[in-house]
Amino acid sequence: MPPANPPDLTDADIYQRLGEIRFYHSIDVRPHIATNGWWDLRHALPNIPFPEVRGKRCLDIGTWDGFYAFELERRGATDVVALDVPDLSQLDYPPEVKADASFDATRSPGQSRNAGFHLLHELFDSAVIFRPGNVYDLDPADIGTFDVVVMGSLLLHLRDPVGALDMIRRIISPGGALLSIDYVHASTHLLGRRKALFELRGEGSDFQWWLASDAGYRQLLKVGGFSIERASPMFQLRPGTPHPEAGLRSKARWAVRTALTRDSTPGGHLHRAYLARPRF
Repeated sequence: MPPANPPDLTDADIYQRLGEIRFYHSIDVRPHIATNGWWDLRHALPNIPFPEVRGKRCLDIGTWDGFYAFELERRGATDVVALDVPDLSQLDYPPEVKADASFDATRSPGQSRNAGFHLLHELFDSAVIFRPGNVYDLDPADIGTFDVVVMGSLLLHLRDPVGALDMIRRIISPGGALLSIDYVHASTHLLGRRKALFELRGEGSDFQWWLASDAGYRQLLKVGGFSIERASPMFQLRPGTPHPEAGLRSKARWAVRTALTRDSTPGGHLHRAYLARPRF
């Protein structure tokens, strides 16, 4: 569990430090003080099927600000590694985006990719180890093996999600588990709840590749070599600052998300978490 923030820092000091960083995740820092994240998952933690991590070695893939890494430490993991690409140039940008000479692939003006993680690491006096790296390059000879691997909201951003799952499976210790928390595409899901359907997107700089139905998400884990043990209810990845839905399509998507999650927060994304074990 991360120790409390340094006691010599006042609330005003904390607010000032946090205000210097643009955060991706909303993360509690002190009672009534949290990062102003782009996305908020704090409400979903009670429903996510975390395995027992106390005393375990854990890996958080695509950590960004460290939401899951610090949560694993809080739950008692003794050794937590937070993995992320050092800048956005290593992401799976579509070919048309890479071909645009005017596009800045790093997209990090004014702060480094993981500036939020490093500030929170300092404020929590955390023992989490940050490691730059890419999911496609995972190698047990290099990084070791882990009892629990967590990967949040990443599969839909990967051009080769099966290849990524194949690499993840190889770094899981015998008896270990993968906790996958990812996007479910409501429109695809409604086309056939029992069908493994995907919409191929792969366009733009804020890209999403394979937009899966829930059955497609489960099939992806199976093809990647995993057997599902437990599942969460569907829930919303909430925006840090909820904003009204505009236009008929947006309102229709909001209505579907609300029906599937009983969460009427506007501007969110449908998600589900699966705890899975390697099949071979």
